[in-house]
Amino acid sequence: MSRKRRIDQHRADADQRDHRTRPELYLILDNIRSLSNVGSIFRAADGFGTRKIFLCGITPTPPRPEIAKISLGAEETTAWEQMEDPAKAVRVLQNQGVTVLALEQTDSSTPLYDAVLPHPLAIVVGHEVVGVDEQVLHLCDGSIEIPMFGSKHSHNVATATGVILSEVRRNWLSMENPTPWELHGDDNSISPHTEKDTR
Repeated sequence: MSRKRRIDQHRADADQRDHRTRPELYLILDNIRSLSNVGSIFRAADGFGTRKIFLCGITPTPPRPEIAKISLGAEETTAWEQMEDPAKAVRVLQNQGVTVLALEQTDSSTPLYDAVLPHPLAIVVGHEVVGVDEQVLHLCDGSIEIPMFGSKHSHNVATATGVILSEVRRNWLSMENPTPWELHGDDNSISPHTEKDTR
């Protein structure tokens, strides 16, 4: 077994992936304050083929060198939109038929490994200290949580986002072939754009 070391091969792989249809998998970032966390989330989102990220509230937006340092350019390969109100992002996606789940520990949250993860799907991740806003939480179609086995009660938000995106894609690998997003012929290869909605 040998490593892939040739940078030109990595670039060729990336160019090929740019033309693949991405599933309807969205992230809503509800007042994530850390530039490093945002950069890490962009990198995870790109790696797991997220279609779009909504950057809401105080969540910082590209271009920022602190984000680019961690994302390694993923903010240029994943579509994103700034939206002041995370509740609006939830409603916009729900109106498009997207199931929206909050990644939050609640009295009714479902453990991630037992959760139904339909397509299309959006995940809301919240502020590093206070979590997902209560108003946003009530708008969501449900909540899921990552089971914890150590002494800490939660993961860092960027780590948690990577965990849930990985589980979603693992779950979706068992879907019918062709997958729902290929079956419907959605032409949604990577065409990142930035929009600001302050309404």
